[in-house]
Amino acid sequence: MVPNISIVTATINTPKWAELLIKSIRKFTVIDHEIIVIDNGSSPENLAWLRKQKDIRLIENKQNNFHGGAMDQGTELAKGRYICHMDNDSHFQRLGWDEDMIALYHKDPLTRLVCKNGPIHIGRPVHPPIFFYEKDFILSNGLSFKYIRGDPKAIDTAQKVYWDILNLGYKVELFSRGAFFYPGTGGNQIWINDRPTIYHHYNGSRFQEDRSPDDPLPPRTNNRGAWGGWIGDEEERKEHLARTAILFNQPLVMEILKG
Repeated sequence: MVPNISIVTATINTPKWAELLIKSIRKFTVIDHEIIVIDNGSSPENLAWLRKQKDIRLIENKQNNFHGGAMDQGTELAKGRYICHMDNDSHFQRLGWDEDMIALYHKDPLTRLVCKNGPIHIGRPVHPPIFFYEKDFILSNGLSFKYIRGDPKAIDTAQKVYWDILNLGYKVELFSRGAFFYPGTGGNQIWINDRPTIYHHYNGSRFQEDRSPDDPLPPRTNNRGAWGGWIGDEEERKEHLARTAILFNQPLVMEILKG
């Protein structure tokens, strides 16, 4: 059966985040779908769980193709009409998200991308964790999610695609952060149809789980130069670990992981 939606995510040494996302897809997705995981060079230990999953298509890159490169890769490989790209440190929270997302996409016949709005900044109008679009439109127009160094309209993943779609005469449907998130975890929540639908934990996918607390931290840099590694100082790392521990002890998260 040909899937209607291809759900794509990129990983690098973050197996527990990947497990949470994949299990939330299994639990809450109703429409025929496939799961594509683009791994950007994880160690064998961090690939062990993913390799055992029979219902995913795991692509193992030998080197880091970075976030936007993985999105392009997943788009080309997808079999579904629609592609839902999810950040690795996100998960779905309820049934019906897929039906609501397709309805949102088709609310306006000119819409060609659904995603979250970005910070109030002219150069960064959209932001992860989710990008929902039709495969044929992206490929037929030669659009790419890769970060292009020096391009003022490509500050981060998918920024240039936003402008490209507008320049083609189409629209981007944006939703904002909702009013609720797991207490003590930070992150942001997306509401669709006035219901909490997707949770995104800040920087989860940029924290390598196999890094020892005793390892020296890499120099501070922007995420385009160090995607897949921890960014920040020791205090930020401690705060991240504390929020992660709270998140993985939330009742809904524990229920998802039991699946």
